[in-house]
Amino acid sequence: MKIALRVALLIVVVLAAGWLWTVLFPSPEKIVLRRIHGLAATATISPGEGTITRAGKVSSLISYFSTDAEISYDLPDYGTRTISGRDEIREIAAGGFSTVGALKVQFVDATARVGADQQSAEVACTARVSTESNKDFGIQELRFQLKRIDGDWLITRVETVKTLQ
Repeated sequence: MKIALRVALLIVVVLAAGWLWTVLFPSPEKIVLRRIHGLAATATISPGEGTITRAGKVSSLISYFSTDAEISYDLPDYGTRTISGRDEIREIAAGGFSTVGALKVQFVDATARVGADQQSAEVACTARVSTESNKDFGIQELRFQLKRIDGDWLITRVETVKTLQ
């Protein structure tokens, strides 16, 4: 009986140690996905948020991007456009955050693939965006490219994925 109890206790300790290891030292894929979901949370605006809170969100949003980041999108009814650099991203985000009443951004079905060098990653996901006036404003496939810069995963490129209509 004592041996069975000791074996069970040993199994519990090993499982707890394994779980703790994954919490304290997550894989690069988990870190990248957490970063992408943090971007969605930062881009989400509640109806009652004030101007100062929205300005803070713009600053937080910019911190997810590298200085030379590029966003290239092709949306039906809007055409193709490329936004280059943090400054242009900041201007567009500030303008958008000030004009919209509420915005909900979600990145669903996100999958991350970290490069062999552990310094670059690619994330494929579906962006689901809705406003308070339009519940299904847009659903779009996206591809993010990230690089590890000064120990932090920063977005270097975002592009829409052309899908069959």
